[in-house]
Amino acid sequence: MVYPLRTSGHLPLQQRHVDLKADVSTAVVTELSPKTDYSLTVYAIYPSLIGDSATIAVQTTPLPQVSNFRVIEEGLFSLRLGWTHPLGKLNGFKIFIPRSNRPGFTYENLLPGDTSSHVIDSLEEDKKYTISIYAVYPQGQSETVSVVGKTLKLVQVKKFLVQNSTTDTVQARWASVKGATGYRLTWESPDGHIENINLGDNFNFYMIQGLQSASEYTITINPIFGDIEGPITSTKVKTLDSSAVQTLKVSAVSTSTAVIIWNSVPGATGYRLAWGPTPEFVGRDRPKQLALNGSTTEYQLRNVAHDTEYVLSLYVLFGPLVGPGISATFRTSPLGYVSNFKVSSYTSTSVDVEWSPIVGATEYKLTWKTGDSSPQSHYLDRSVLFHRIQDLIPQSTYTITIYAVYGNSEGPEISLSQLTGTGSEPIQAVREVKVVDIGVNSFTLSWRKTPGASGYNISWIPFLGGNEKSQKVSAASTTYTINKLRESSAYKIQVSSMVGKREGSPVLLTARTLDLPKVNGFAALNTTASSTVLNWTRVASVSGYLLSWRHISETKTETLGPGFSSYKINNLLYGRTYIFSIRPLYGEVEGPINTVYQRICKTLLKCFLLSL
Repeated sequence: MVYPLRTSGHLPLQQRHVDLKADVSTAVVTELSPKTDYSLTVYAIYPSLIGDSATIAVQTTPLPQVSNFRVIEEGLFSLRLGWTHPLGKLNGFKIFIPRSNRPGFTYENLLPGDTSSHVIDSLEEDKKYTISIYAVYPQGQSETVSVVGKTLKLVQVKKFLVQNSTTDTVQARWASVKGATGYRLTWESPDGHIENINLGDNFNFYMIQGLQSASEYTITINPIFGDIEGPITSTKVKTLDSSAVQTLKVSAVSTSTAVIIWNSVPGATGYRLAWGPTPEFVGRDRPKQLALNGSTTEYQLRNVAHDTEYVLSLYVLFGPLVGPGISATFRTSPLGYVSNFKVSSYTSTSVDVEWSPIVGATEYKLTWKTGDSSPQSHYLDRSVLFHRIQDLIPQSTYTITIYAVYGNSEGPEISLSQLTGTGSEPIQAVREVKVVDIGVNSFTLSWRKTPGASGYNISWIPFLGGNEKSQKVSAASTTYTINKLRESSAYKIQVSSMVGKREGSPVLLTARTLDLPKVNGFAALNTTASSTVLNWTRVASVSGYLLSWRHISETKTETLGPGFSSYKINNLLYGRTYIFSIRPLYGEVEGPINTVYQRICKTLLKCFLLSL
């Protein structure tokens, strides 16, 4: 017998009973109410009478309540709340703000059972709220859980700092404001000209450009909260009136060094030199910078990466202030490959090789192998230009490879093959092989006739890999022109003597075709407050020109026909410095780039004054 009890212990309005078989010693009582006191009585039933009874009082557990109820985002006029679902079948959640001190003000909302967050809006700024929630089950509701949240206060930007003034720029920095969706930065010139920019909430730094030199500006910032603007923070700053570095040159570029030279700036207390790979070469080296004293006008960069384009920036220092900067680019040389690598003589058990010296190499690495055998190697001092490889197997083809070593780096490999002799007299190698003319798509070779030769075999292959091509020429030939090569590309060339079907040791050369012509006379002329006209000298045989201009991170491009030699660009920003570039097009191939920097000014005089 099941008797529900009131919390006071009085008898309930109804009772239930369950009949059990004689062999049952346990039973589960279901469909009870949560958090309710019950009296359970068991009677022993005999055929003709009811025996003694035993009674116990128990209380059912409450329904699971919402857990981890919390404020996950605070706004000026809103609070976002989150919670974790309790176990069990849910009808939903009831979230509400208990009645506050203001009569008539309350908030409540019934939410679906799959909800785990909710935004309460239309609240007051900078105020504490107690929010409550309970889970709704088919059997009833759980106990209430509460949390206290506080809306944000409309505050101004703190730690607003404007520094690093130059003649035309200043850098603004500030501490982020909690809850702000963005910031409005405004600057006003002495003559009342006002400019501003809206920035996202992830900004806490901005460089203001296009300012007038030797002028005091009022810089203000205020946070934005959705459609509402916060209070303003203001400061004043004066741009420098000093001149900038006018000349920045890079000379004596090698595989790992370059010399930087610039003109002295009167009054400068020092210079800041920064360098790092351009975007196409990111990862080859890391950006670096250093400070130099005011008397320095030359510096040698060391340990830069080979075959990498770098951008240099040089800034003038005036005490704690960083003045105007100037930029330049340069590209280090690739690691050189050994030239004129050849077999000078050979026997049945040895091969003599020689080569020309390479500037910058610290030593040479020579390797040789035959068939599938493991290669053998030998390191030679940079002063050594000859080596005899001994103890070889007769009548075996050996692949011999040489590398120029630059400190801890190995340059590109150069390889040749040589068949060791049988004891008979070997075929003489071709002598005085050289490249006598280099074009954009061709090489012309010359050599001295080899006594007894019936002809010559000439082969060539791109240095970085590709299809090898060859051509046999008559014994009377002493020159040959290789055509249809790729521009700006290195090739390995081999020339060997032929006696019937036998081939002598090849002489190996390396050469590089010329670059495609670049655009000359590229300049920005007739610059106004919002436009400039770009002029250049036409390049013969081009199919067109690729023109681009960039300010900060925004780049625009225009493809022009071969008849163009000037082009006007409109809608440019006053006071900004743009990078204009041009490339000649040869079908689908782009030629080398030519670049010019130009500041957009109202008049030539104004532009001149801004550059001082």
